Amino acid sequence: MVSLDDTSRPAATQPVHRRRWRRWLAAAIALLVASVLFGAYGWQPGEDGRAFRSPYLAQVGSHYADTPIARFHYVQAGSGTPVILLSPGGTSVIGWKDQLTVLARDHTVYVVDLPGQGYTRLKDSGFAFDLDAMVSAVGAFMDSLGVRQAALAGNSWSGGWALAFAQRHPDRVTKLALLDATGLDLPGTLIWESLKIPVIGELAVKLSTGKSTVRSLAEGMMVNKGRVSEQLLDEWWAPMTFRDNIRATYLLERRLDWAQTERALPATKTPTLVLWGKQDTIQPVQRAHRLAELLPNEQLVILDGCGHAPQLDCPDPVNRHLQTFFADS
Repeated sequence: MVSLDDTSRPAATQPVHRRRWRRWLAAAIALLVASVLFGAYGWQPGEDGRAFRSPYLAQVGSHYADTPIARFHYVQAGSGTPVILLSPGGTSVIGWKDQLTVLARDHTVYVVDLPGQGYTRLKDSGFAFDLDAMVSAVGAFMDSLGVRQAALAGNSWSGGWALAFAQRHPDRVTKLALLDATGLDLPGTLIWESLKIPVIGELAVKLSTGKSTVRSLAEGMMVNKGRVSEQLLDEWWAPMTFRDNIRATYLLERRLDWAQTERALPATKTPTLVLWGKQDTIQPVQRAHRLAELLPNEQLVILDGCGHAPQLDCPDPVNRHLQTFFADS
């Protein structure tokens, strides 16, 4: 009889244990990859914001303009020469709540959600969410209202869209106000740059629609954080849960080519106000100076104690500067 002592058993069973461990690891990795891919391309978070009834819109009134591109949502007030405020990228008409009635004293003011923003409903299934598409959307909205020429203003992404529209259609823009605007061919923050990565971008945007995340986003943009009230937070959050808007966010980050707008800056003759929050952590204030250097017909105003959304963060000085700038539009 041959006796096997205990020391011989681990040597015999060790390859079996290794194979099992490798199979378990491979299965775990495959499950993780499948879960991530499903989260990015299969799972859709609930559109909880659809149930929200906006007190702001109940007060000012929603309007809609139907075009082949989209059913544009906008608010309107006042009479006089037209001023169009493009909703800041990633939010809605609430982004100009403190400017609407002030500017309406002297102008017909339109605040519009472009495709992928706010309460506008996209109709064109092939809409590209690139610079050409966003410029065409601005024109389609103006045409639908019969507005041949207007002053334009935008904040963040929408400042870049306003700039691109003015560059391509200078005869249609009387004045241009750029508030902490994109438009330079420079990288964004690490968080925004990460949205350009497939899978990661889809997951990141889908997972950022909770109210606590939106609060962090809003407060991170502003110096005067007390201005992020519960009502403003609800208004900001609701359209961020809409599926079209979620998809637009990562597609816009990937497809907007700001090299086009930067190259055209020296030839941009539209009178331009460059208005910037000094404490902007998303578009650093150095970019305001760079825009001012390249634009041939500009005014530069830096607001101390303001962040990336100065019209919400510091509405009083923003309103004064916009009123003065648009006075002879």
